[in-house]
Amino acid sequence: MIRRNTNQRQIVYDAISFLGHTTTDELINYINEKELDVSLATIYRNLTILLDENQIKKVKIGDLEVYESVKDKHYHFECKKCKKIIDVLPKDVKLDSSHINKIYNMDVLDFDMVFYGLCPECANKN
Repeated sequence: MIRRNTNQRQIVYDAISFLGHTTTDELINYINEKELDVSLATIYRNLTILLDENQIKKVKIGDLEVYESVKDKHYHFECKKCKKIIDVLPKDVKLDSSHINKIYNMDVLDFDMVFYGLCPECANKN
């Protein structure tokens, strides 16, 4: 059931979209810094609704759980130094799940990957 979109829900969704990948604490801080009148309970309630309606998703990357808006299929890269999370497009990753299907006699329906390393900014600092 799609619920009526409220101003507070739009604020939460827009903040997640702007931040890209955000923890709950980062989201709350961002909304508070912008002096948007959204209570903590309202933020949590709207996170649940947005997840239920598949407008956002929660992704576990390393030891972080982050929210992101639902986009086309993609993977993630986490910088081990600055913790920045970057989307990686499937066209840039040469992987064939049919190979896994043959080797393990499984029917792979979906998968997610996270790459770890140094982002360009951190790599240039070394």
